Amino acid sequence: MRSSQRFSTLAFLLALCANAISPASKAQGHRMQAIAVDGPRTPLVATVPSRALAAQDLGPLAADRRLDAVTLRFNLSARQSAALDQLLADQANPASPRYRHWLTPEQYATQFGLASADLEAVKAWLVAQGLTVTEVARSHSFITVAGSVSQVEHAFATSMHSLSLDGETHFSNVSDPALPTALAKVVSGVTGLNDFRLKPHLRVRSIAAPKPDFTSSISGKHFIAPGDFYTIYDLSPLLSNSVNGNGITIAVVGQTDLSLADVAAFRTASGLSQNPPTVRLFGTDPGISTLDVDEAQLDVEWAGAVAPAANILYVNATDVLAGSMTQAIDNNLAPIITVSYGNCESGFGSSNIATFQGLFRQANAQGQTIVGPSGDSGATDCDYQTFPAKNGLAVDFPASSPNVTGVGGTQFNDAGGGFFGVSNNSNSGSALAYIPESIWNDSFSGTALSAAGGGASAYFTKPSFQTGPGVPNDFSRDVPDVSFHASPSNDPYLFCSKGSCTNGFRDSNGFLNAVGGTSASTPSFAGMLALLEQKIQARVGNANPVLYALANSSFSGSVFHDVVSGNNNSPCASGSPDCPASGVTGYSAGPGFDLTSGWGTIDGFNMVSDWLLAVPASGTATSGQQLSNTTLTASSNYVVSGTALPLTVSVSASSPGTTPTGSVQILVDNNPVGAAVALANGNASTTIQTAALSSGVHTITSAYSGDMTFAGSKSEVTVDVTSASAPDFSLSPTVLSSSVRAGGVAPTLTFNVGSLNGFSGPVSFTANAGLSGLAAQASFSPATVTLSASGSGATVLTLSAFVNAGQTSTGFVSAAPAHSAANVVPHLFGHAGFFELSGSALGMAGMLFFAMPRRRKRLPILLAALFSICMMSVAGCSNAGTAVVPVTPPVSSTPTVTNAAPGTYSLRIAATGTVGGQAVTHIATVTFVVQ
Repeated sequence: MRSSQRFSTLAFLLALCANAISPASKAQGHRMQAIAVDGPRTPLVATVPSRALAAQDLGPLAADRRLDAVTLRFNLSARQSAALDQLLADQANPASPRYRHWLTPEQYATQFGLASADLEAVKAWLVAQGLTVTEVARSHSFITVAGSVSQVEHAFATSMHSLSLDGETHFSNVSDPALPTALAKVVSGVTGLNDFRLKPHLRVRSIAAPKPDFTSSISGKHFIAPGDFYTIYDLSPLLSNSVNGNGITIAVVGQTDLSLADVAAFRTASGLSQNPPTVRLFGTDPGISTLDVDEAQLDVEWAGAVAPAANILYVNATDVLAGSMTQAIDNNLAPIITVSYGNCESGFGSSNIATFQGLFRQANAQGQTIVGPSGDSGATDCDYQTFPAKNGLAVDFPASSPNVTGVGGTQFNDAGGGFFGVSNNSNSGSALAYIPESIWNDSFSGTALSAAGGGASAYFTKPSFQTGPGVPNDFSRDVPDVSFHASPSNDPYLFCSKGSCTNGFRDSNGFLNAVGGTSASTPSFAGMLALLEQKIQARVGNANPVLYALANSSFSGSVFHDVVSGNNNSPCASGSPDCPASGVTGYSAGPGFDLTSGWGTIDGFNMVSDWLLAVPASGTATSGQQLSNTTLTASSNYVVSGTALPLTVSVSASSPGTTPTGSVQILVDNNPVGAAVALANGNASTTIQTAALSSGVHTITSAYSGDMTFAGSKSEVTVDVTSASAPDFSLSPTVLSSSVRAGGVAPTLTFNVGSLNGFSGPVSFTANAGLSGLAAQASFSPATVTLSASGSGATVLTLSAFVNAGQTSTGFVSAAPAHSAANVVPHLFGHAGFFELSGSALGMAGMLFFAMPRRRKRLPILLAALFSICMMSVAGCSNAGTAVVPVTPPVSSTPTVTNAAPGTYSLRIAATGTVGGQAVTHIATVTFVVQ
């Protein structure tokens, strides 16, 4: 044995002895038994990113490659979780002696962190595995280690591979890590095992008639500048009385270097005094990321614009959640944290959501307020890279966390004019007053989803504060909480990035840089909170209890602009999850709270003035932090209308030893049915009636309440209902399986359809992999079968376990929806170089843009196209006052083939016909095994 190995083993054994004999262990809440070096292991579940499943496997990662930021995240015991719930409730309750008694990270460690003796035992075990401990959280909530790939694989019993996806090389664990059982019981998750970092959500949009704030001296069109925001959302009275954020720090979390020169240029163009942000780097410098820098500039500039005297702290790391957000909380860097990144909940997986949720609870206990975006893909948050939506209803995390304030998006209804002056004020604004708003939704005007996110969480149950007119009785955490203007196509925000502001807001060619998305509304609200904290001279912590208290008080009408028009609907593919007969899925605005704007937008002056007058409802959450797994099973997934359907629910612990208690509520299509059913030994049974259900697919959900130990959880199944009397058709078989090697073509499968009750007409077929991340292709022959009354027909399905970038298929398979905790996206829509063209020329530019290749190839082609358009529309280009140099379009690369990753996948086969002018869909399931 080498000396270093002998030393590591000795240190490990000494720590175990100290842990066994230390009398302080019990006093500090000792939770661990001795870590058995060669004992049984318990796997952590759902840790392999979906993007890793969709990628091409390039083989094992180099054994000597160094991993610098692998982090074990610790959970709370049942006692600690209950105590933290009570503390958070008391800190928000003016009647409690603990009201606003915020903790330091060290105080959090004493009450809620891993006990010192346990922490030393974990450190010793990690060292014994050959890993180097590089950081121990001040809060005792995590330990970060560094080591080679071979050391990490050995320590965590996992396998690390090199992968290729979308022309980029990545690495990831391809199997769930397994830890010694004693250690696994106190670990909620492990971060740093992959490098699927955040991807931007940038889409340049042509705008036919922008109207909001900043009045262009060239075209007379309007854009949002800080002065407009002050007027529209009633901040001017505060700013004129020096309530400007002075003395308050806002932490902007990011994952790229940023340009201080661009920030300075933005403030100069906005008429603001210079107040440069402070930058704090943690870990490896990510450098300038061209995919993230616009996000960083927007967040820093607009948080600082709304609170012009606040201290803006830009927290930088290679990963915005595992790095920047973690450090902003563990080091208690600021009372307000704004994050403009997110991903749909299923993209994180339960392990990662639990990990970051624990972090957000810590932040609230320290008095830190977190604001995050509700997303930019409407009600279908998992579909930001697809059109139409194929993956069903979903919401964005972190915004869906009850400990984060989710910020949605609206757009101004200013078509009639009269809302702006003809010139700009000292802060470049020309708005005259508040402008009525509707829900931002551009999804039906282009070829990509572009709308305000919102809906019901599939992970979090209803928090105690979430009550009031309009709040759905869906037993779910609903988002967003509030909203602000976010449209990128109508009234975009001005910002400065990549040297775009050399003459006021214009670049050297006279172009404006404008942007939208919930990435714009979120840092703006963070700035408004800084004004609030300066005024009340106190931290706020979780803002949600007071926001909902205001909404349920007599101040509601003055604090909130109730947005009652518009929707966040998404076009959806027929037969895909949650896609109704109309081919459109989502939610509509209405009076009070709704799943599109929350409570609406905010009058800043009235919110700040009335904040201390609203008292949050007392009470604590009854849900712990440890993971629960809810499984709902229907006796059949295919029933004839009128048939009673038995259901069974099982709720289990993520680790052995205890059984969840509490109750489950059954919901059909998100509406509760009957009373909650109590669990007995973790199980419950009930029956629902189907007579009132229409023909087609319905979603049945079981929502577990949680208890003092376990967090609530949800499970759902789909049930296909066939009419007993109205014209309809059958689909069979309903369950099939198929197996093939990666890169191969599976044996064909045959599906039969038959007329019921006199149905006649065409029935079309599609295949959808949903959220499985499967790189595969499907084709049907024929794609449509026409049935006569009482007739029948058949189609043959061919599945290929690969994706060829140069091919299309008659069905569809969701090839690579990017779903992983590390694949969070900034919710930002940019207008890089905004062209002020005439309406007809701009419309042509828009059509050409959406026909072009994605990403970087678009800009040079767009510039060339606009040059040609200027020749046809001299008046439009003369207004822009610019010259554009043609650029030769790049030559497209050879299509690539990506093989499906080995695994077992569930495919949804949908057959769609029309009954009485309405689409009706029936489904079948194929278990697709890729070897």
